Amino acid sequence: MHNFRMLIAGILLIFIAGSSASATRAEEAASVNAAPPGQPPALSPFTTIYRFQGGALGLSPKGGLAADAEGNLYGTALYGGKCTGCGVVFKLAKPVPGKTQWIYSVLHAFQPGRDEIAPAAPLTIKGGTIYGTAAGGCANQICSYGGVFRLTKSGSSWTYKLLHRFNKAQGSTPLGGVLVASNGTLYGTTFGGGRGNAGVIYKIAPNGQFSVIHNFTRSSPGGGPCKDCGNYPGGPQGELIFGKDGAIYGTTARGGKYDLGTVFRVTPAGAHSILYSFLGSNQLGGSHDGAQPEGRLALGKNGTIYGTTSIGGKSPTGYGTAWSLAPKGGGKWAYMQILIFDGAVNTPHSGVVIDASGNLYGAGEDGGTYSGGGLFRLSLPKTGSAWILTVLRNFNPLDANGTSPAAGLTLSGGMLYGLNTKGGLKTGICFTGCGTAFAYRL
Repeated sequence: MHNFRMLIAGILLIFIAGSSASATRAEEAASVNAAPPGQPPALSPFTTIYRFQGGALGLSPKGGLAADAEGNLYGTALYGGKCTGCGVVFKLAKPVPGKTQWIYSVLHAFQPGRDEIAPAAPLTIKGGTIYGTAAGGCANQICSYGGVFRLTKSGSSWTYKLLHRFNKAQGSTPLGGVLVASNGTLYGTTFGGGRGNAGVIYKIAPNGQFSVIHNFTRSSPGGGPCKDCGNYPGGPQGELIFGKDGAIYGTTARGGKYDLGTVFRVTPAGAHSILYSFLGSNQLGGSHDGAQPEGRLALGKNGTIYGTTSIGGKSPTGYGTAWSLAPKGGGKWAYMQILIFDGAVNTPHSGVVIDASGNLYGAGEDGGTYSGGGLFRLSLPKTGSAWILTVLRNFNPLDANGTSPAAGLTLSGGMLYGLNTKGGLKTGICFTGCGTAFAYRL
């Protein structure tokens, strides 16, 4: 099951009303013991730090977590808040000395028509300011194409500002959040819209001026017009990153020579080039490089880019792959397959993050011992070229710690933080569970 497509479909058609936001205390996982403040229990590297409550407090967290300089965590829940399909921005404050509970609060509840809805993307924190995107959709009979926002702190409260509201010509459904340059310029992407309805790359200058710097296009394999762009635009879904050369790098879920996804480079001025076109699993020569790169990219010390595909590998409907692209000079890049996922964990929508030693960490939304997904590490090979896969955690639909970790992970202070979109507290509005936030000590 590829729930990211289900997410996109859900964003485009959401209705019904909800209620107002408040604050609540986080729960610890029932199966673990207490530990020093802010750390998982000593007997287990894993702990659930919050179970989403649904309703006004939000449910189905999709965008991953961002950490501030003090170790507090911030994220978004796709649903809940002012209406069922509206969503919220939340904060998980780290435990105070002598306590082990994380404190959950809603910083902003989205409202149809006023400030966009459905925040499905990761947040970015820069200088104490929070930046993000809301994917848009329909709620309370009001429809939109998404927007870019920021939250600034004043005393103990946060002030929301909508920086840009998309129309289809400028792009629609921003799923990848924003990248903040040192001069304050914001760069981001949309999944659809633009001249070819295949997404755009945009920037917002510090003075608030919005501009599209690249329009993506798609064609059917072998040429000809794109046959399914209206139903599945295929633009970028993951976050952008800055490379060592100051250029911006990202992926598209479709497009490229075989319409199975690309890795691209774009300069801040908008000069775009495709570094790699994924072949999928049905090309001549029996390629197994995967398709639909959707997750977070990681940058190695030597400029190598690491990422994942969500499908393909062993077959066209396979469980995805992990890969790298290394710069070789003269504008050339070398692709290398790191892993073909085969059931230990599947469907790595999360992409990967990288530690100081070069190890990669990610999450598979499906698969694992209990078919609830899992956390994994890919370790650098000591000899030869084979990377080592270690499953750090298997999620179980039968316990209360959550399942389906589709969002990107965050590394902070020797901890790995993430979100499960399902599991945890089960209520009438989220019968498969409202989702959880978790920590894993490395």
